[in-house]
Amino acid sequence: MRPLQQSEQSVTSVLIWDLPLRLFHWAMVLVVCVAAVTGYLFEDWWLDVHVWAGYALTALLLFRLIWGFVGSYYSRFNSFPLSIGGVRTHLFDLLRGRSDPKEGHTPVGAWMIVLLLTTLIGLVVSGFVVWGGQENNGPLASVISYGVGKGVEDVHEIFANILMGLIGVHLAGVLVETVIFKHDLIRAMLTGEKQVVPSGKSTAGLKHSVIGIVLFTVIAFGLTYWINSASRANEVAALDQIYKQACGECHMAYHPSLRTQSAWDQLMQGLEDHYGEDASLSDEVAQTVRTYLKDNNALNFDTEAAHKIGRINTPSLRITDTRFWQKKHDDFKDADFRHPAVGSKINCIACHKDAETGRFDDASIKLPKGIKYD
Repeated sequence: MRPLQQSEQSVTSVLIWDLPLRLFHWAMVLVVCVAAVTGYLFEDWWLDVHVWAGYALTALLLFRLIWGFVGSYYSRFNSFPLSIGGVRTHLFDLLRGRSDPKEGHTPVGAWMIVLLLTTLIGLVVSGFVVWGGQENNGPLASVISYGVGKGVEDVHEIFANILMGLIGVHLAGVLVETVIFKHDLIRAMLTGEKQVVPSGKSTAGLKHSVIGIVLFTVIAFGLTYWINSASRANEVAALDQIYKQACGECHMAYHPSLRTQSAWDQLMQGLEDHYGEDASLSDEVAQTVRTYLKDNNALNFDTEAAHKIGRINTPSLRITDTRFWQKKHDDFKDADFRHPAVGSKINCIACHKDAETGRFDDASIKLPKGIKYD
């Protein structure tokens, strides 16, 4: 007697995907969308939203990695059909127009999950390094240098581009399975149930829901504590009051990390003709200011501003003549700098609320009302 084909066997609704896995899946969709939009389309000052999406992504990935060992049967990695032979057979079946419904993952689907998870892990790890080094923020700020963070920025972008490609392939696969082969994958990921021939291996139930929710809660609290308790390497004290008073009478007092010691020495030696103004100081005040500038010049800070502006001396010694400053501001019009809330290009604090600290975090940019970033 020939064995019954799947279409001839009893097909019924089986709970395959447990609730925690389904919540993970749709939360991941939302978080990745937020991260992609803020990373690819929005301005620099949306970076804090991008980073929080990255933190959420990290919590979700940690949960999925653990759930891959303790979740219900089809959530576990050891249930993934990853054999190359199985993938080859599955692809040949698809080319022949055949795709029988599977209780769990198909071979191609399983490999897609592996690739997506691997890429996402690379994305969040590189993101932590960039956030800690280049932006001097987050839990790795005290252990990652600016140079390392800047170097890993390209790696982070590569992982992001790979992820976009994999998502495109994944969506195409879902479309093929749904439209051509009539497998209702979306409904299955919403309800957890699939119309298949039961194999008896599915064990998704209430206990997995409780365990999964507790596990994710613990991960979320632990990650939040780690993020909030970490210190930054370049926390900056308030500007020296003598320096701030001496230099702040005519313009905002720039953080000393925005120039090298040699640049500050040149500026201090020419105070009697300071860009057309007499900014002379008493000997006592001048010496105090020189000492402060020497101890806090650009070479003593590992911030992005110190590297990209402070360590780049121009003939004029003007901050606004550095290539980095001009690149960051090339989308603004001259009229924007004449805005009543700004006044001139040298009034950094009008838009950079942390300008006096020398950090110039992207997330601290707040444009005055009426100024648009084109």
